[in-house]
Amino acid sequence: MATGVLNLEKRLKTNSRISSQLRRQGYLPGSISSKGKDSVSVKVRADELRKGLAAYGRNALFKVSIDGKETTVIAKDIQYSPVKGTMLHVDFQEVSLTEEIKVALSIAIKGIEALEFKGFMALRQTDAITVKGLPQDIPDDIAIDVSNIDKVDNICLKDVVFPEGILPEGDPDQVLISIVEAKRTVQAEEETETGEGDLEASDNEVKAE
Repeated sequence: MATGVLNLEKRLKTNSRISSQLRRQGYLPGSISSKGKDSVSVKVRADELRKGLAAYGRNALFKVSIDGKETTVIAKDIQYSPVKGTMLHVDFQEVSLTEEIKVALSIAIKGIEALEFKGFMALRQTDAITVKGLPQDIPDDIAIDVSNIDKVDNICLKDVVFPEGILPEGDPDQVLISIVEAKRTVQAEEETETGEGDLEASDNEVKAE
């Protein structure tokens, strides 16, 4: 895995007013957490972080230097504005290439068009899977291909093939994706809408009497 480089600067003051000011200046407030150490408040150019993630991936490793000491970090958590979708804060985690870490990976469903062509739909039951592995082996997401499925079925955690060195955590029987017939889903929605309409009509009749 390629490693990017980020220019981080230490923050001496941390409060909401200063954080808002940093964002207006194009910076993103953040912190670096390290095992057995106090977290360090930092700031990074928002556009630099976006470009780094776009070039190396969401779970990319970055070389950073703080107080003259070089270390490797991963962007453990990024907070986004629910309105604008812009980044608000980033939590970095210092990592060692010889120690495993835990990461929540998003699920990417592949082959949806082929599945729908056969009259089925894929219903996501969870958004992420927690996995453990060395930082350099962590993928950006877990891809699950549904193109070869031709019946109603459930895809569980135990059914997923993970990259070498990546171990999932959780119940092996946890359902990740449910495969259902598309016509049944549409019919159920229509029956729900019809039922609501009948109820409204009955209410109106009662009121008229």
